[in-house]
Amino acid sequence: MNKQRSLLLVLALSVAVMFANIGGLDVYALDEAKNAEAAREMFESGNYVVPYYNYELRTDKPPLHYYFMATGYKIFGVNAFGARFFSSVAGVMTVLLVFLFAFKHFGQRAALLSALVLISSLHAALQFHMSVPDPYLIFFMTWAFFSFYNAYQSNNKWQLLAFYFAIGCGLLTKGPVALGLAGLSVVLFLLLNRDFKLATIIRLQPIMGVILSIGIAFPWYYQVHIRTNGVWTDDFFFKHNFDRFSEPMEGHQGIFLLTFAYVFLLGMLTFAPFVFQSLKSAWATRKENSAVLFLLSAIIIIVGFFAISSTKLPNYTTPAYPLLAVLLGVYLSKIKVSWFDNKWNRLGLWAYAILLVGFPIGIYFGIQADKSLNHLTELAWYFVPLSATGIYLIYQLVKARDLDRLIFMSTASWLVTTILFFYIAFPKVDAENPVRKTLPYIDTSEEVVSYKAVNAAFVFSLQRHIPKYAGLADLKAQMQKYSKGYVISRTQYRDELEEIEALEYVTEARDTFENPKTLIMRWGY
Repeated sequence: MNKQRSLLLVLALSVAVMFANIGGLDVYALDEAKNAEAAREMFESGNYVVPYYNYELRTDKPPLHYYFMATGYKIFGVNAFGARFFSSVAGVMTVLLVFLFAFKHFGQRAALLSALVLISSLHAALQFHMSVPDPYLIFFMTWAFFSFYNAYQSNNKWQLLAFYFAIGCGLLTKGPVALGLAGLSVVLFLLLNRDFKLATIIRLQPIMGVILSIGIAFPWYYQVHIRTNGVWTDDFFFKHNFDRFSEPMEGHQGIFLLTFAYVFLLGMLTFAPFVFQSLKSAWATRKENSAVLFLLSAIIIIVGFFAISSTKLPNYTTPAYPLLAVLLGVYLSKIKVSWFDNKWNRLGLWAYAILLVGFPIGIYFGIQADKSLNHLTELAWYFVPLSATGIYLIYQLVKARDLDRLIFMSTASWLVTTILFFYIAFPKVDAENPVRKTLPYIDTSEEVVSYKAVNAAFVFSLQRHIPKYAGLADLKAQMQKYSKGYVISRTQYRDELEEIEALEYVTEARDTFENPKTLIMRWGY
């Protein structure tokens, strides 16, 4: 295929994957529900400076992703599709950036394979299906990284401007981490490339660039600081940045190796047998192509930064995915049939083939072990394409040794599985979430309050303020103001709530993949 046809194929596949059923899945996950609701409250109030969730100050993130979601609400209505539309657009744009960058520096075959690596990553697709800041950060960081290298290589001032502009957008998306990761990546690259020289630094105009980046974000940061008397600023920078880096938060902790597993195994699972070989090859050829060296430098910084961070989450390292996808695409475009002669390559492929063959079995027993989902074990059948690919890989190892077909089959099976996952398998799991199961028992025209805990998805689903009370006395006082109403809480607080004689039990439902159970009680009926 020529460049245009390759680009059209990449565009079609990326749209099919990134937009797969984005409107058919509930906004249920905690972070997604809080971000979608915060954007809805901005959209409702017209206050685009101070973010609120459940009508209380929200200090977790800057607002750029809220603006995109509010635009989605304006176009498509306040619903899951509107909340996620621009996240999926960010996914498609990121894939296109990967293709174009790889095409420019490594050729058409590498470009097509790089794009396919990213498109076939189920974890990447999940990120671009969510109404959270991460899809936008991935896009802006990818744009920044690629623009920097293009500017470095060609001395193009527009590319340099795009680099600093993208960082500024990153500052408005997730804060100082955008500037930190980009800046450290550039410094490491220049050091490894032996080009950390005054002339190069002057050419890259870092002082003016940083002023531009900060200038893009500063007006909003200043306004939110003034309007909240510094509360937002203190909470965001100290609690959600410094504290999150220095101390594990919300139980998200683990050894540094967990970060490597997130990036190289979870993120690149489709091409797991080739990941470490591609990194080894990239390191061996780093002096021959400075683009490879830059990609390696950025990956080292991203993975290293979050490896030493005390709080660890799979989504933190996702900005490394597009960079790693290019390195994998370059490696896959060059390997020959002699690849099978290396015993470690064969061993890795054997392990991967066995993993794929057993994938539906693992899904079956995983679902069976979950009490709220064990009636859905038939979902394991939707992962059978992976088993078929595993069997085909074994055939390749034993007899055929055709790398092109091996790569094609692995990519195709993961793409099929991803589509089946979003359209058929996950919707059935999604239907078991406690919000979907308990909302029919609530008369939403009456007062709805919460006691000590409430699933964030209730707030977005009801699109209203749900007052939260930590004590029975306050709850009683609120109940006395309304003749009828409902209390949302958790079953662990049922004994406390039953001390209020007016309250009666309605229903309960277990949170998907978690232990807490949502409890619904009511009064006045």
